[in-house]
Amino acid sequence: MPITKLKLQYILDAHASGLLDPDIAKHAGVSLASVKRYRSKLGLETHCTTAQRGSYGERLFAGLAQNQGLEVTWRTRENAPHDLTVAGRRVDVKTALRDAGVWRFRLSEYRSSFLGKYTYFKNYQEDCDVLALVCLFSTAREPDLYLLQSDGLSRDLRVRRGGHYEPFRDAWEVFEELTIGGPSLKA
Repeated sequence: MPITKLKLQYILDAHASGLLDPDIAKHAGVSLASVKRYRSKLGLETHCTTAQRGSYGERLFAGLAQNQGLEVTWRTRENAPHDLTVAGRRVDVKTALRDAGVWRFRLSEYRSSFLGKYTYFKNYQEDCDVLALVCLFSTAREPDLYLLQSDGLSRDLRVRRGGHYEPFRDAWEVFEELTIGGPSLKA
């Protein structure tokens, strides 16, 4: 159901002041779903730093994949089971900022619908072929990138340079090796 012009202006004003979506909804007197829907329609980015970091990681990975000469296609809808298709492989991108020498990635068992009304079971092995872990540093240093096949992964990944996942850093060959019966890059 459409909202009034006045409520839309409240949403725009609250967004311009830097409020998060739940606060915008309270300010405008509309539902959180309405805020997300109108923000999306108007092309307004969220102010949520976690979501911004995730979007940044997706764009960064897409650019790196294109620089490798790989074909990149973005998801067809918001909140799809995977973020990108790269060289015909479904890729889910996770981004983390380094904390005390370790990047931690929690692979949730559930994902919510775009408007947050429903939750769905998240099965990484079924939903994507490759998990791209974008590891950001708190300094201006270039991020690290780890590329792992999605099958058999732990729900709590802790990545550090020189650690268990080091063989998968910049492992672009995962896009060549992902064939039926081909080599596995299980961690």
